[in-house]
Amino acid sequence: MMRDLENRYQELRREATVLAGEPADIPQRAAMLHEIFLDSNGNHCFAEIATHGALWGFNFFETTGTLGNLISYRYFYDREEMKYRHGLLQTFADGFKTANRAVFIDTYSNYYFVKEAGEEPETEAILKPELLDALRQITKAAKAEKLLDTKSRRELFQTTLQWEQETTVAPKVKEEIAKFDCPILRRLVLRPFVRFSYFPRYKIFWFKNFSNTDERIRNAHACFDLAETVGWKKVFSALEKYKVLSGDFFVKPAEFARTLRENLLLNTD
Repeated sequence: MMRDLENRYQELRREATVLAGEPADIPQRAAMLHEIFLDSNGNHCFAEIATHGALWGFNFFETTGTLGNLISYRYFYDREEMKYRHGLLQTFADGFKTANRAVFIDTYSNYYFVKEAGEEPETEAILKPELLDALRQITKAAKAEKLLDTKSRRELFQTTLQWEQETTVAPKVKEEIAKFDCPILRRLVLRPFVRFSYFPRYKIFWFKNFSNTDERIRNAHACFDLAETVGWKKVFSALEKYKVLSGDFFVKPAEFARTLRENLLLNTD
């Protein structure tokens, strides 16, 4: 039984790796993260907040995005220097996408593994106890078509967020930040301003140090609280404002994600 569970978990990770695509394929990962949120009956809030985080980063760190435009403005008089700084930023953007890809693989495989086999006691040897317990609560509520109360969902969000930040995100951010030899660009990357598309007008989170795990976690909790305030339907509809996802996704998001998954897996056969 234990061997069967281990094999199934690895199968799901291979499936998630295919669905994750290349680091730049953030739109397809965002669509399937939202599907996890839907499948959980709105209880796996980390998946939905992670969707916004991915799309915000996609726009912010790109050379054609917010930071890229600042670099263009700063070095407009020196094309070679501008090109060099854009190259450094692109390296960090690629690192961000790689981290996002890893988070998706974790989130997808862990959720569906627990959904399938979470009640088996042997799963405790595969997933961390606190993460397993959180996902068991999420999948149990989803199966019963129950929406947990805000306090419970916030606690579950905390557990899944903490695990991903400490296990996957923190090492990658640290690795990418270490590559910068430009004080100005390093300062810009470490002190981004975050405004997810569902935030109330004028609401912005200014980071003092983006590489600080505790600060990222605190701001992520604030993102959850704002989502609760504005309502999760608005959180979903606000995804359109990033202008990254296909219009078809917003018509029937669950069907869009299922079709996308089928096509991606079919192409690997």
